[in-house]
Amino acid sequence: MARDQRRLAAIVSADVAGYSRLMGEEESRTLAALKAHRRELIDPKITEYGGRIVKTTGDGLLLEFPSVVEAVRCAVDVQRGMADRNAGVPNDQRIDFRIGVNVGDIIIDGEDIFGDGVNVAARLQALAEPGQIFVSKVVRDQVLDKLGFAFEELGAQQVKNIVRPVEVYRILDDAPAAAVQSQRSVGRGATFLRITRGARWGWLAGAAAMVTIAAIAIWYGFNQQKTAAALAGPPPMSVAVMPFTPASNSADDELLAERLTQDVTAAIVRARRSALVVSHGLVVAKYKGKPTDPREAGRDLNVRYLVEGEVSRQKDADAVAARLTETAMGTTVWSARLAGPTSGDPDKSEWVAQLSNRLRDALYNAEVKRIARLPMSGASAMETVLRADRLWEQDPTPKGILAAHKLYEQALRQDSNSLEAVIGLYWTDAIQIEPEAEPPEQTVRELNDLSKRAIALDSNDPRVWDMRSYALLLAGQWQGALEANAEALRIDPYSDGVVGNQGWLLLLTGRPAEALPVLDRAIALDPRSPRVHDLLRYQCSAHLNLGQYDGAIAACEKSLVLEEDGWTYLFLLGALAQKGDMAKAEVAKTRLLKLEPDISIARVKAPREFANPLYQQQREANLYAGLRKAGIPEQ
Repeated sequence: MARDQRRLAAIVSADVAGYSRLMGEEESRTLAALKAHRRELIDPKITEYGGRIVKTTGDGLLLEFPSVVEAVRCAVDVQRGMADRNAGVPNDQRIDFRIGVNVGDIIIDGEDIFGDGVNVAARLQALAEPGQIFVSKVVRDQVLDKLGFAFEELGAQQVKNIVRPVEVYRILDDAPAAAVQSQRSVGRGATFLRITRGARWGWLAGAAAMVTIAAIAIWYGFNQQKTAAALAGPPPMSVAVMPFTPASNSADDELLAERLTQDVTAAIVRARRSALVVSHGLVVAKYKGKPTDPREAGRDLNVRYLVEGEVSRQKDADAVAARLTETAMGTTVWSARLAGPTSGDPDKSEWVAQLSNRLRDALYNAEVKRIARLPMSGASAMETVLRADRLWEQDPTPKGILAAHKLYEQALRQDSNSLEAVIGLYWTDAIQIEPEAEPPEQTVRELNDLSKRAIALDSNDPRVWDMRSYALLLAGQWQGALEANAEALRIDPYSDGVVGNQGWLLLLTGRPAEALPVLDRAIALDPRSPRVHDLLRYQCSAHLNLGQYDGAIAACEKSLVLEEDGWTYLFLLGALAQKGDMAKAEVAKTRLLKLEPDISIARVKAPREFANPLYQQQREANLYAGLRKAGIPEQ
């Protein structure tokens, strides 16, 4: 029996609100207006953003895009354009679209597509109001840091013919239409920084995110000079993991629920070493088997957040539902549901890994919203670090990085033992290394010294070993870099970022076959993480270095669905050319040159972290040879 042809894609479903009424009132006028909108706005936008029309109905369109970022940009541009075109049109004659956007696995049948990925997009569109765009959580997570749109969380919605609830977000778009074009030009016309730091960027960006998250986590311990507003209520990042409710009273179910509670508690402690995590024993003694009011539990335990969860059992699968509750109002700020085959072994370590990774981000997102409301006056060292983190997050340009660096220096003057300030200084220095030039020896020495200083401040924090690993990599100490990463893994084996860094290091030291299963594990630890784009790109590179061109092409194409970048197109181009598929190679080359018109093989070779001789030998035989076949110049 032939296997279904599948691929990952971004799907847009759009329809005209009130189409039957419009056609009933004035059929010819409605058809003429709809055709004009298609001809003058919608179809050109689909082409501009690289999409294709899968099929049309009288009142709707089903579109497919190779990139979720481009799919969302197209949807926003269409809604903005329709708002302009509807200006002055009587309400009863307006043509308004409802749009849903999803990313998912689709089944290919000729020119048509099917599957849950398509169905979810259609259900999101049906939930939307006229003029609105609803997206799934995976779409929101993938574009959140790449586009300047805000999102309103609408919670988990049960929709027709989809077994699991769908977490829904509405795009809040108040910017003028020119803003998207400006942002698009900046993103695509960027310097060579992004493409040559493609592999490095996952490391640096992940580390920068960890700076922000962990800064909040240890605020309560260091910040003895809080403002009056900050003093009100429990400490920041204070959390208790409540006993998970078992599926039944059986011994196995009780054991599974107990292990999940204990292991998730331990995982949060590892990831948030200085956060206030209430001990597992205390929580179990007080609350196991008892109904809980989150507000009362929050006051009793003096925590801002509770993690709650239930284990359920179906015919052939176990499932766990977890949520993060804010105790002041008793409101749920995050939820997730994981499922897996029923097993006689009650140990569900994959659940623990995914829950702890997602909880880390959920805790951060909840706290950053709360902290943004605190007054600016009288900032402590940790508050200064937080403002630097936020500034860097909002303005990742050289100007924003320099401003953040100055704030980290200020925080270190306020508290010479601030680990968070040291980490901030390290990564703002590291990210400014010019990729096409030998890094200044002074900078390499500074990174080496800062990493040692961070270890001296807290050798049990996994982030300091990530810093040390990168410093050793720049110094050409390959084995030392791997050993530092191993120490980070020992401390926090559930971190997809730390595991992903291990895969990247194995790749850079000429061990791509070993890197592939490690990268698989990193993706499995949190399949919905924005870092999956980078991990898939690393997999593409590993397959390419092994001469496995089909595997490289598949991994690159999956990565490009999540985000387009020059580095991934570069790998895809090399693999396609080596395979001899020059027609597709030409398409990839066009996209690459649009992003990076000055690309050359010499510039690709330049970054110091790529200097391992075995790694360069593998790239010479596969990537560079493919780029030459495709006509990429040497210089």
